[in-house]
Formats: sequence, C-alpha cells, structure tokens
Amino acid sequence: MHDLIFVNWRTGESAKNSSYDTNLYKLCDEAGVKCFCMHALWHTYATRAIESGMQPKVLQKLLGHASIKTTMDRYVHVTDDSLSNGMRQFEGYRMV
Repeated sequence: MHDLIFVNWRTGESAKNSSYDTNLYKLCDEAGVKCFCMHALWHTYATRAIESGMQPKVLQKLLGHASIKTTMDRYVHVTDDSLSNGMRQFEGYRMV
C-alpha cells in the first residue's frame, strides 16, 4: 500500500477521490472559498514542485507517470508568477 495516494482506512484498499471530494466541498463551503476537487491538488502539487525547482524527471516518478510528457503537458501549469519570474531572469542581461 505504500504507493497509494488515498487509502480507505477501513478496507486498506485505494479510496475513490469522490469520497474525499464530498468532504472537501463541505469544507470549502464552510470556509467560504470556491469549491475544487481533490484532483486539482494533484495539478497544484505538480506546478508548485516545478516552480520550487524540482527536477521534472523526479516529479514524473513521484506522480507515477510513464511519460514525462504527461507530467509536464497535463499536470504542470504556467502561472502568472512563473511568467513574471521568467521575464525577470533576463532583466539587466545585455547581449555582447
């Protein structure tokens, strides 16, 4: 079971996202934030991991994807902050 993301504590089997989504929606409503599903956290984790400097192949392995293309094209997103940071990398740089 060490490779499962969510485990049903009663059965030891992998748990369905929908069971967690129901509770997450309730928490979002109580907190007054826009509802999102558990799967959205998968995308957020991938995006933030890359933004923090994690190597793409390490992230691919952690997410269990067979293809780096799945990891980078489907799960990692370009945020406004990452675009701004990318542009700042070239501020002050002059071609000789």
